[in-house]
Amino acid sequence: MQIIDATIHRLQKAAHTHGEDSVIIQLREGSLPIDDTLQGVCRDLLALYNRTSDSSGTFGSNPNVHVFPSRFREYLEGTLAFRGLCNATVDLIASQMAASRLANGGYALFLRYQEQPNDFLLIAMLKLKPGAGIDENSLSLQPTLNIDLDLLNEAARINITRFEANEEPYLTFIKGSRKATEVTEYFRKALACQNYTNAAEQTKQLIQAADDFVRQRDDLVTEDQKQHERLETRRRLFECLQQNREEVTLATAAAAISPADPGEFVIFSQSVIDGERKYKFDGRFKPDRKATQSLRRITSSMGTVRLSFDVEDVRTGTVEYDALRDAVIIKKPSQRLKQDILEHVDAPTD
Repeated sequence: MQIIDATIHRLQKAAHTHGEDSVIIQLREGSLPIDDTLQGVCRDLLALYNRTSDSSGTFGSNPNVHVFPSRFREYLEGTLAFRGLCNATVDLIASQMAASRLANGGYALFLRYQEQPNDFLLIAMLKLKPGAGIDENSLSLQPTLNIDLDLLNEAARINITRFEANEEPYLTFIKGSRKATEVTEYFRKALACQNYTNAAEQTKQLIQAADDFVRQRDDLVTEDQKQHERLETRRRLFECLQQNREEVTLATAAAAISPADPGEFVIFSQSVIDGERKYKFDGRFKPDRKATQSLRRITSSMGTVRLSFDVEDVRTGTVEYDALRDAVIIKKPSQRLKQDILEHVDAPTD
C-alpha cells in the first residue's frame, strides 16, 4: 500500500438529535503526515474493511441531487484539490447526518492510496473508544482515547482505476445488519451510493446458477450422474471462492464450474427471463464467507438440536438420512459423544 494523501475531519453530533444546528464540523488544516502512525492505522483499517465490506453499487447520476459524484469527477479532472473534495464531502455527510436522529458523530478519514495496479479513495467514519496508557515518568495509568478499529459501520471505497475505465463495480461499502443500516444510511446517501448489491446474495445467486447449470446438461443422463457432478462442481467452486476471497470474477468462477468450456457457463449465467437477468450477480464481486461455507458445510437446527457437519461426511456415509424412519443417522460417533448421551438417558422401568 502506498499512501498518496490523507486527512481527517471531525463531526460532532449527540445521538438522538437532529436539525441544522445538530452537527458541528471541525476541519483539519492540511493533510496528515505520511508516517509510521498513519501507515499502521491505515493498514489495520483496510484489513478490517476488507473483512467487513459486504455490498457494492454505483453513484447516482442526477447532478442536482447526487452532488458527491460531481465533486469527485472534478477532483479527478484536476479542477478540485484533495482538500476541496474532502471539505465538500464533509459538508454533504454533515447535512445527511443532521437529518438523521439515529446518527451520531465521528471522525471522517479520507485516504487516497494505491495497491498496484489499482488506485483507491477510502472514506470512513471512525469512532473513538476509551483506553488506558502508562505515563513513562510516573509509571501511572492514564486514560486515553483510541481509534476503535474493532467496529466499522460507515465506510466506502472507490476503485478509481475502474471508475475511470467505466468498469463496475467501482464502489464498495459496508451495509451491515438491518439495525446498523438504519443508523448508517445517512453516510451512503451523502456519497450517493445507489443500486446496492449484497455480497451474500450475489454468492448465493452464483451457487444457484452453478446448480442449475449442472441440471440442464444434456451429457448427464441419469440423476446419479447429475448429483455426482453437482457435488464435484460445488467442490471446485468452493476452492475457487476460497482462493479469491477479496474478489472473484465471472471468468474465474466459470473456469471452476465448467472447466471444459467456461464460456458455456458464462452464457448460461446471463440468461434473461421477461426482460431481466435470471441470476443477479456482477462480473466481479467479493464472495460472502458464510454463503461460501454452505458449499462445504451443512448447518441446520430443529428445536434445541443444532447440527453442523462437512459435506464430505455425507459422501463418506458418516452422516446419512434414513427415509423410512425419517431420521438423520450419525455413524461411528466419538466415545465422548456416546458417553454424554448415555449419561442423560433414563434407565428403563419394569
